[in-house]
Amino acid sequence: MTERYARQMLMDQIDLAGQQRLARASVAVVGAGGLGSPALTYLAAAGVGRIGVIDGDTVALTNLNRQFLHGEADMGRPKAASARESLTTLNSTIGIREYNVGLTEQNANTLLAGYDLVLGAVDSFEIRTVINRASISLGIPYIDGGVNGFSGSVLYSHPPDSACLNCVLPLKSSKQKIIGVLGTTAGIIGVTMANVALLKLLGLENPICNKLFLYDGLRMRTDLIDIQRDENCPVCGPSNVSGRGLK
Repeated sequence: MTERYARQMLMDQIDLAGQQRLARASVAVVGAGGLGSPALTYLAAAGVGRIGVIDGDTVALTNLNRQFLHGEADMGRPKAASARESLTTLNSTIGIREYNVGLTEQNANTLLAGYDLVLGAVDSFEIRTVINRASISLGIPYIDGGVNGFSGSVLYSHPPDSACLNCVLPLKSSKQKIIGVLGTTAGIIGVTMANVALLKLLGLENPICNKLFLYDGLRMRTDLIDIQRDENCPVCGPSNVSGRGLK
């Protein structure tokens, strides 16, 4: 372990103790696409000991401008399987489990239970809200990512210590639209999600707790916007934070 992670273990914030902490950690990543590819890659490369890859989709040609865990030879294959294979090639010393199913309100608690941290790397806002609700129900910190064209955002949720996704972006009934995404935007947001995850797993200060990270690729700007938990939030309010099962 020492040689593989030698360069990051030179950092005072990590060293041997931090590397051992990462080796004991577990992360579930929902989505092995544009956001999941960079997030999963850097979590695996850093030595996170157990990673769950949850995705019920298959690889398509239109994915390949941004989903670099997959190649042309993987078209038609389950994304979770393709991702696991690529990540195992990168780092065979960690445990990677594939879940070739789409996450739903019915299976979310079962799929996410037992992990230390959850990353939402999906392009459906409805599924992001399901992940948010399940992570609150299970008491697991959740890192949410979203992209649209040249822009993206990252949010950390772990009520009651922080706002949840619903506090900041309440779900509004609308038809799901296919949006344009530049590969570099997904890469930057996915890497940012992985960075926040590693800070959390290492026990370091979380720079986006109660802040929304915003990225604008057209103007090459980033912002941290203060956010506040809604005490009356129907998802993370007092009656739900310590609840059992999705409400």
